[in-house]
Amino acid sequence: MKVIYIAETSLTNKSAYSHHVIKMCDAFTKLEHDVTLVTSKKNLNFIFKKLKKDFALKGKKSFKVLSFAKFNSENFFTRVLFGIKTSIFLKNNKADLILSRSIITSFILTLFKIHHFLEIHSELKSLTKFIMINLNFIKSNYIIKKILISKALNRVFNFNKNEVLILHDGVDIQNFKKSKIKNSVKNATYIGSFYKGRGLEIILELAKKFEKINFNLYGDSKNIFQTNLKNIKVFNYKPYRKIPLILSKSDLLLMPYANNVSVRSNNLNTADYCSPLKMFDYLASGKIIISSKLDGICEVLKHKKNSLIVTKYNITNWMDVFQKVIKNKYPLKKIQKNAFLTSRNYTWEKRALKIFEAAKKNYEQN
Repeated sequence: MKVIYIAETSLTNKSAYSHHVIKMCDAFTKLEHDVTLVTSKKNLNFIFKKLKKDFALKGKKSFKVLSFAKFNSENFFTRVLFGIKTSIFLKNNKADLILSRSIITSFILTLFKIHHFLEIHSELKSLTKFIMINLNFIKSNYIIKKILISKALNRVFNFNKNEVLILHDGVDIQNFKKSKIKNSVKNATYIGSFYKGRGLEIILELAKKFEKINFNLYGDSKNIFQTNLKNIKVFNYKPYRKIPLILSKSDLLLMPYANNVSVRSNNLNTADYCSPLKMFDYLASGKIIISSKLDGICEVLKHKKNSLIVTKYNITNWMDVFQKVIKNKYPLKKIQKNAFLTSRNYTWEKRALKIFEAAKKNYEQN
């Protein structure tokens, strides 16, 4: 089948958006489909071999990249022009499955009467919200399904069940080996951005309290987060291919999200519905995950089953859980085993297959 994936992102940046897009395109190719990624961004210095290496892509063949670089702008009207250009391209190049990560492009696709899936990962900014609600395009029959990353996100939009697919992010389990289960704790790892709401202040306090545990932080830049504590090491961004090895050497994996979590691209609070990419890598590593209690996360993570959940965002609660882990008060071996098993339900290929199944069902019904 011919698959067209539409995304307003560069393949050479380090965002979760780009990571997700790359992994989904790779998953479609692994299912033996012909995939073209249509993007508005300039992909300077883009070499597919390097991309395949950095992201540990497993597809036997590469996906194609079509860049309409002249529309490389966050300007609303430029994004509309990108949507029009993409729609004209699709009218002249038929595809079996079309998936859009852009609300604006999706709106243009409906005007061109092109059937497609629309994937949404967050609340909408004011302008796109106006387009969606006031023009009511989101109810268009040309949108086969809205794909949301958590049930919690659908509570924001309140779409009918038959309108949506709830598909969390995924993981390439082939990149992970089953870890040796340990009861002792020597180090804790955090991987992700150092933006507001990621819980770095919690990690600082934990490091002060538990001086014998080494805390390794991998993020955007050493310059953003600095400390004099000897048991905290801060590292710059690492290519995804290095993440499985980093996690395999870790004992505890941390997700200390606050009640207000911002993302790189906007100021929206994603805490209530986020489904972090790293959560699935953490699970696949088969290590002990300690996470804040957020609705989207708790659709996947279950306390004392495949992870440990800290019910309230404060240092007292986090220290209490840490202390119990160190004193072996939890069924750690069972938690690690279940974490590894849980990751098997969230592969990128399974995610892609569910989209194909929805497309097939829609085709049969119409």
